[in-house]
Amino acid sequence: MNKRFILLLLPLLPLLWGVGPWDRLPGGILNGRSVSSPVNDWSFVSEAGYCEVETRPEYPHSVTVNCWHVEGQLYIGCMNCDGKVWSGYLSRGDIARVRIGERIFPVSMQRVIDDEEIARAWLARWEKMGRAEPAPQWPEHYWLYQVNSR
Repeated sequence: MNKRFILLLLPLLPLLWGVGPWDRLPGGILNGRSVSSPVNDWSFVSEAGYCEVETRPEYPHSVTVNCWHVEGQLYIGCMNCDGKVWSGYLSRGDIARVRIGERIFPVSMQRVIDDEEIARAWLARWEKMGRAEPAPQWPEHYWLYQVNSR
């Protein structure tokens, strides 16, 4: 095998082994320290750049997502979400796991359809990302998930 091929293959090895996502590439099961105690205040998510979500427990599928909190409530957003694999799995069952840093939390995820809640979460997301004010209206293709400890 030539050296160049091996160097190209090395970053993909975790994906080939079914380990969690890598940047924008989906993965399999999330690895880390499982947390079994319920979480009532997710404000510590502010210290994380991104979160990783694992759906479909029987054959795990994981992705890297933008996550943030509003008054301790955890939210995960999804741009152009209709037709994405992970959101499709959530439409069949709300059971998931979220990795924040090195900790993995069992959660349930429900899509938010209330406009006031979406507006409040969208503004918090906008501020977290350091975008210029005022925040625009959220796009129609944007889905918001409320995440709860289970």
